[in-house]
Amino acid sequence: MKTRKPAAQYHHGDLQNALLEAAEALLERDGPARLSLREVARAAGVSHAAPYRHFRDKAALLRALSQRGAERLQLTIEDAAARAVQNPEQQLVEAGVAYVHQAVQHPEMSRLMLGDVEQGHAPAAFAALVRIIREGVASGAFRQRDAEELALAAWTAMHGLALLAAAAQLPVSQGAGAQTLDDTVRAVARNVMYGIAQ
Repeated sequence: MKTRKPAAQYHHGDLQNALLEAAEALLERDGPARLSLREVARAAGVSHAAPYRHFRDKAALLRALSQRGAERLQLTIEDAAARAVQNPEQQLVEAGVAYVHQAVQHPEMSRLMLGDVEQGHAPAAFAALVRIIREGVASGAFRQRDAEELALAAWTAMHGLALLAAAAQLPVSQGAGAQTLDDTVRAVARNVMYGIAQ
């Protein structure tokens, strides 16, 4: 009598992370419209059914990608701010530089996070700016105004600059180099600070 062979089982150290990495590469290459679970599976080198272990459908995958990008952006902003500890003005400048760099390096992810496909995980990055400005208000570096109101002014300026840079609509993003872009971001951030400083 033949014994039935057990079904082959897929073993992977971190299937979900592997799928997200593959999905992010495809997202940046092709945009969200052409992203599919089948393509992600192919790129990750797994069966077509494997992504469904973690993502019910494409919308769930996009939500997970958006969350992944938001967490990375938040950590990047916080790391940049930490390099200028006890200096809220410089923290705000470095947070702006980090924000713009993320948008330039990951344009499709940035658009995904900020709602092109109704994901909207941007508040994580905004919360990081609020913390910087709240500390600046407490220390007397920034105006005695609502920290979220001041953070919104900073965030909209940096976000607008990030979108322009990511779309190569700034003269500095036409091949002049990262240092020129950083200088431009720092100049814009300082002008924002003139508006919110004491």
